[in-house]
Amino acid sequence: MMAWGGKAGRLSGRFVKGMYRKWRVPSRPDNPLGVPRYIMRTLANERLSSDAAAFNLRLQQLLTLHELNKGG
Repeated sequence: MMAWGGKAGRLSGRFVKGMYRKWRVPSRPDNPLGVPRYIMRTLANERLSSDAAAFNLRLQQLLTLHELNKGG
């Protein structure tokens, strides 16, 4: 008996498609009363200092840009 016996059957097209279908997670809608996810992701990617004032300033800038783009 081989250690990898049955691998070809498990990797058949139907099994693999079903496997990826289970992993896919539907995207959640943004909370209309909260901060949009893409703004929070942008803040996390910028790796700002731990200074709360700098974080809040950048958050306000991003929210202002968001409101300008949403309204226009």
